[in-house]
Amino acid sequence: MSGGTFGRAVVVGAGISGLLAARVLSEHASGVIVLDRDALPEGPHDRRGVPQGRHLHSLATRGSQLLEGFFPGLDADLARKGAPLVDQALDTVTAFPEGRLPRFRSGITMRAVSRSLLEREVRRRVEALPNVRFSERREAAGLLHSKGRVFGVLTRDRDGSGRGVPEEIEADLVVDASGNASRAPRWLSDLGYAAPEEEVVDARLGYATRWYRAPEPEGRDWKSLAVLPGWPENPRGGSLRIVEGGLMTAVLLGIGSVQPPSGPEAGDQFEAYAELLPSDALAAALRGAEPVSPVYGYRRTANRRRRYERARMPEGFVVTGDAACVLNPSYGQGMTLAALSAEALARSLAKGRSGFERRFQRAQARAVSPAWRTTTASDAQWARGSLEELGALGRYAHRVSGEVIRTATADRRAARDLLAVKNLLASPLRLARPALIFPAALRATKPRLPA
Repeated sequence: MSGGTFGRAVVVGAGISGLLAARVLSEHASGVIVLDRDALPEGPHDRRGVPQGRHLHSLATRGSQLLEGFFPGLDADLARKGAPLVDQALDTVTAFPEGRLPRFRSGITMRAVSRSLLEREVRRRVEALPNVRFSERREAAGLLHSKGRVFGVLTRDRDGSGRGVPEEIEADLVVDASGNASRAPRWLSDLGYAAPEEEVVDARLGYATRWYRAPEPEGRDWKSLAVLPGWPENPRGGSLRIVEGGLMTAVLLGIGSVQPPSGPEAGDQFEAYAELLPSDALAAALRGAEPVSPVYGYRRTANRRRRYERARMPEGFVVTGDAACVLNPSYGQGMTLAALSAEALARSLAKGRSGFERRFQRAQARAVSPAWRTTTASDAQWARGSLEELGALGRYAHRVSGEVIRTATADRRAARDLLAVKNLLASPLRLARPALIFPAALRATKPRLPA
């Protein structure tokens, strides 16, 4: 630990983004305090501050690589705790409206682990760092500021013992990693700074999750299933994955006015909805499966990007992770974006204290921009009510995209390219290589024959 850049640093939020920020700052600050509103569970349990924690989470290949770099041995520990390794072509049935991806050993893998177990294992490693301490049941209520610089954070307890008595914690650096519900725009406004520009793309997507006992592996040739929506003809989709503990997580999604059932009485409706998906792969897996949970719903799926890299900001304050850029969680890239943000933080700190804040916000924006572009391009289409609303150019782009996927259902190289982009191992430009995009663009100009 160098401890040479900052004295004390405060991280607001003990989710994946906050934990990774604390891990990075442990090498650049004499001490790190991590605040969280929740009482942090000892074991891998869901908590109130992670409202989507009960749902299926994906750790893309790039995210897994970065986490292993920050915490060597993490992947092996997850494997010992029963989290399967999934090759995303060999072990996965992926059904698009255009067809299924081929099954082959792609080398693009995913550790199928629940959010609660992954967060607990990461937090356990951060807790072991000698200069990091956690302050639970304590929330940030505002920033301490003077002469263009943040010098700490105003906090309140949430355990009832102090009845919300405020406490000031002074720090050389405050990092907001409090997630999508971040109050940083309001804090900045209170200090006389303009709130950052905000972009929102909302596909009006909702999803519902139910947990089941995993079937015996005999006679089952998959560890993961994905059925993609066929918008606008069929705005339904879903996925299912075997995780640790002999469990599998099933997620059903819908777009616009078509939403999956959720709530205490939605059990039978959940499986009936699965029968309406464009492919029967997921419905077949649920037939006869034993449910072990209620049906949990989630609707807050808008993509939201706050442009802190363009805003006038005080020194001593940065915003990271979902607090700066949150993607539709159904794409399964949120934890990987948190890891990319932590990598940007580490690289920005390595260049010294001077100008660090602006340098980091810009580096983070560049790191998450490819995922933002691909996700919002798809969701912007889904946000429309019909193909006609896309306009001529939009309809053509929709056709080209479908033809690229159609190629991937018959060509292993194209399928691997698609998986590499999804797992943030390659730029979206990989799907625009001439041998792939030119034939797809030509086919998209021709009338489509009836199925």
